[in-house]
Amino acid sequence: MTTVLMEEMTWPEIQEAIGKGYDTVLLAAASIEQHGPHLPTATDTLVGYALAEEVARRLGNALVAPVLRPGCSRHHMGFPGSLTLRFETFLALLRDYCDSLANTGFRHIVLFASHGGNLDLMTAHLPDIARELVHRCRVHLVGTGPGAEDEVAYLESLGVTREKAGVHAGYGETSMLLAVHPELVHMDKAEAGRDDPAFFAPENLKQSQLTSFIYGIKSQSPNGILGDARGADAEVGRELLRRKADRLAAQIRTVLAASSTSQGKH
Repeated sequence: MTTVLMEEMTWPEIQEAIGKGYDTVLLAAASIEQHGPHLPTATDTLVGYALAEEVARRLGNALVAPVLRPGCSRHHMGFPGSLTLRFETFLALLRDYCDSLANTGFRHIVLFASHGGNLDLMTAHLPDIARELVHRCRVHLVGTGPGAEDEVAYLESLGVTREKAGVHAGYGETSMLLAVHPELVHMDKAEAGRDDPAFFAPENLKQSQLTSFIYGIKSQSPNGILGDARGADAEVGRELLRRKADRLAAQIRTVLAASSTSQGKH
């Protein structure tokens, strides 16, 4: 197929694809929020599309649903242009998305978060949605397990530290945007944000995230960057996206195989 993006397809094309075995649909839960002075507010959405499309191509039997956004971005609301949903709104939207995709005829709905602020809610509440739809399709969540350390190690091999790579609008995320939408990246405005090693130490990162949820990102970084965006590189971004897509595709194959086995036992 020339495209795997459902929003670029007609309904007969989607129906035909499902009939040919495209029984899996990928749904990224993203955001519209500030990403420093150099990246667009659609950054998480654009990364979500890029990853979902790469994963779908690897799987060979998957389509990509329209990326879900906005998301839960209350901690970014100190910056103009950020949008956020109430938790109950986000969950209702997620439930309606899944219900619609099940109605379309997919056997598997696979979700992942391209915005970290969505992940805890998805982890906590997707089992309820999965139970509601279990007689129509299977709902899965991926991207929550180990694997990111591979990307950290890759960047460190290039001399990019954890704190420079960052977790929001730093070197890593900026490199990925340069790879997929260079026209939207303003490298002349790329700068350092919060980049002290203690903040990004693995043993401290969860507490750092919790603090951002309580007090807002602006209290931690006035320019909205958690990391250092300077020197970001498109080739590095392509490699990061490749590694992320490989990891997600492998996880999806595992959960789909396990799902087939469990279905066979009932």
